Amino acid sequence: MMERNIYASIEFGTHSIKLLVSEFYEEKQNILFIDEEHTSGIRIGEIIDKSLVYHDVKKLITKCEKFLHTKINSVVLMLPSVDLHTKEVNYDITIPDNKVKGKHIKNLFNKVYTEEMTSSDRKGEIAYIYPNSFTSVKMKRRIDNPVGQITRQIFASLEIVYENQQIIIDFVSVLEQLGIEVIEIMPNVVGYKKSLLTKDEMLNYTSVVDIGASTTTITIFSNYMIKKSETFKIGSNIVTEAIQESLGLSYEDCEDFKMTHGNCLAKEATEEIVFEKRFSDGSITYITNEFIAKIIEEKYLEIIRVIRRYLLEIGLKNKISQYVLIGGGVAIENFETLFKNNFGEKASIRTPYLVGTRHPKYSSIISGQYNILYLEKLFEEHYEMVVFDKK
Repeated sequence: MMERNIYASIEFGTHSIKLLVSEFYEEKQNILFIDEEHTSGIRIGEIIDKSLVYHDVKKLITKCEKFLHTKINSVVLMLPSVDLHTKEVNYDITIPDNKVKGKHIKNLFNKVYTEEMTSSDRKGEIAYIYPNSFTSVKMKRRIDNPVGQITRQIFASLEIVYENQQIIIDFVSVLEQLGIEVIEIMPNVVGYKKSLLTKDEMLNYTSVVDIGASTTTITIFSNYMIKKSETFKIGSNIVTEAIQESLGLSYEDCEDFKMTHGNCLAKEATEEIVFEKRFSDGSITYITNEFIAKIIEEKYLEIIRVIRRYLLEIGLKNKISQYVLIGGGVAIENFETLFKNNFGEKASIRTPYLVGTRHPKYSSIISGQYNILYLEKLFEEHYEMVVFDKK
């Protein structure tokens, strides 16, 4: 019986929880289940109410298990990029029997982990070790996966990613409370590296801008490394709140209103009446599409100013060759155009093109599962995360 490459990932964002179960067949990803649950138990990527987060994760897991008639035993945990730092290390590996096996790569990772845990200059807890490249010393060429190669020596370049220790402990403990094993931890920005971005994009200066509801994360890649990653306390909820202030509706209704009538460019909007605001004296104010667009454009420009200021402060604004836009906050009409008006033409919303999802808020978790597939092949292991009912 052929082994099924079925993976389950839970991504904790800055205000929501996403769950993805997908199957890979010949490197093609098929979505089996994908959904998200908003939670008020997380604020800016940190758990502020563990019982709330536990309840919301359980709700999402139960929904998935009922839908797929399955049991989720273990997951890859994807974390928000809070206090993230990276470091590059290089190692020469001598292969005793001249044929590279998964155990050789696994031993290397264990060695790196052990050495870094005792290092005096580490900046936090090791959250992930990513193999940027392998080079066959004999053939003098880069190899994506050296397993099976006939060689005596391999040169490995690895990226070590650190995160806040307490954040890792808090998120892991929630899943352990649910009886779910965490088999791998992956900061969500690392998840971009195997499918969201091309090798050329990671080589040159590329910035991934992830706009969520309450935060915006800016990550810059260069020479295959995460050069910088910073999260700011500003997101698309400032747009919703501004609409709420004008219309006097509930936050949820304004969120729906934003997605239905939203436009980031006031000059592209129309004078069509989209809302009637009634007052206690019986008078009515007619709200047009153009009026709403002006609010939305003004608020998104606030986010854009934060992005520009950060890139100028770190001296990289003029080096960025490509902007990749993801997250729930970019899925609004004309946002890409507004961004290009401020940062140039080399910017695009990166949306998954898979059956089951077309939304940029899932770009990170979908890309991250390609990393799981890669590590499985690299270590010659098989993760059995999901068990289906035998009926």
